[in-house]
Amino acid sequence: MSPGPNKAVRFTAWSAILGGLFAYANVALVLMVTGGDTEMILHGPSMLALPSGERDMFRWGMFADILGFYLPVLVIAAYLWHSFRDSAGVLGDMAVLAMALYAVVGVGGAAMQLAVLHPLAQLHADGGEAARAAAESAWTAIAHASQKGLWWSEGPVVLFWGTVVGHQLRQAGWKGPILLLLKVTGWCFGLFFLFGMFPALNGLMKAMLIIVVLIFPLWMLLFGGQLLRRHA
Repeated sequence: MSPGPNKAVRFTAWSAILGGLFAYANVALVLMVTGGDTEMILHGPSMLALPSGERDMFRWGMFADILGFYLPVLVIAAYLWHSFRDSAGVLGDMAVLAMALYAVVGVGGAAMQLAVLHPLAQLHADGGEAARAAAESAWTAIAHASQKGLWWSEGPVVLFWGTVVGHQLRQAGWKGPILLLLKVTGWCFGLFFLFGMFPALNGLMKAMLIIVVLIFPLWMLLFGGQLLRRHA
């Protein structure tokens, strides 16, 4: 890998490190709100009945999601595309476009939930029975569209990117947990997408998601730290 400008290296490395921390913050905040039962997010009556403080916590979780799992990954993808542009060729171009799509659908899903939770909760609290039912249906539809639509579609693009980037990092001399975690992350994203097609495999789909949200941030932290050391 060519060293590239020092500012670009530092920006990418610290984006990865801070992104990993924000991603773990997202996981922690969501678990605090749901008590570990993340299926609650898909249930309109439960989410709209949350106290204001817990709704704020969930919204901060979605904000951390954007700053953790999405925007920093776009920075990483752009940096790696620039670094491996000659060796990766057209596959590298495809991979960076795949991660641009990943960031767009990911930020879109998180931003929708962040934006509509308070207004729908207010309508749910102040409206009559019909208004409450409409608010609950609206949240349920938005949550499903985000988590089982937009976020579900991330699977194949991350698998493709991880495969291309993993090969290039290996060729450039990167070794150890960086490559293993990236490979596991990519395949778990891919299996998350595949299992999501079959309702009977919902348990396996959730298992893949748990693995992803635990090891992808760890990969980001390790990648950022190693990038700083390689260019010290």
